[in-house]
Amino acid sequence: MGHSVADDAAQVRATVAGLARDYGLRVFKAQTWTAEETRHLHEAAEELSSMMGGSERFRRELRWVPIWRTQRRTPMAAMAAPLLGVVFFAGASWHDVAEFKWQTVHELAHVWDICSFYRLSTGLKRATGSIYGRFRWQSPIPFEYKPGGQWLGGRRPPLNALEDWADSVATYVYPSHAESCRPIPRLISPARWNYVREQMQVHLPYPSEWIPQFYGPDGVAPTPE
Repeated sequence: MGHSVADDAAQVRATVAGLARDYGLRVFKAQTWTAEETRHLHEAAEELSSMMGGSERFRRELRWVPIWRTQRRTPMAAMAAPLLGVVFFAGASWHDVAEFKWQTVHELAHVWDICSFYRLSTGLKRATGSIYGRFRWQSPIPFEYKPGGQWLGGRRPPLNALEDWADSVATYVYPSHAESCRPIPRLISPARWNYVREQMQVHLPYPSEWIPQFYGPDGVAPTPE
């Protein structure tokens, strides 16, 4: 016998309660979520938490995070902002589990950065030698971001250090998904990986097969023209 609507609603309530208890993630309007969606949200929080060293540190670092969803369509799948927390838009990858969890960890990494008063993204910028260049209107930083520390050829650079940080965290947590993305994999350079690794309590080795993507088959960085 299949699950009834009441069973589904009970599963949502149980998962939402677990998210609040274990990770400090407060899901608003839980009745608009399915049991499957809340389960994937919980899995993403758990997988990021495990890299950080457990739920206690997760709650201490991210504190209390509101989670929202809306049917509004925007160019973004989701966003994170101070006080507001994480908002998933209609374009979130609700039916692609791996991509939805990637998006979730990406946004939670933004929250982590916000709670650190942007120390984490600033540290990544410094560690990679990234800089802001000419004026180019974009929110929240109206200057063109030039990522240092090697960037994957052909891949669109992040808009700013905040996105660089969130993207790097998502890659660290889900390296297999990063590698499988098409048309351009979401690989990050060793400098980014090592910086994120320093922030985590689970220290993963850099995928050696990614090195030629950034330094060439001989392992030597290309000479700037």
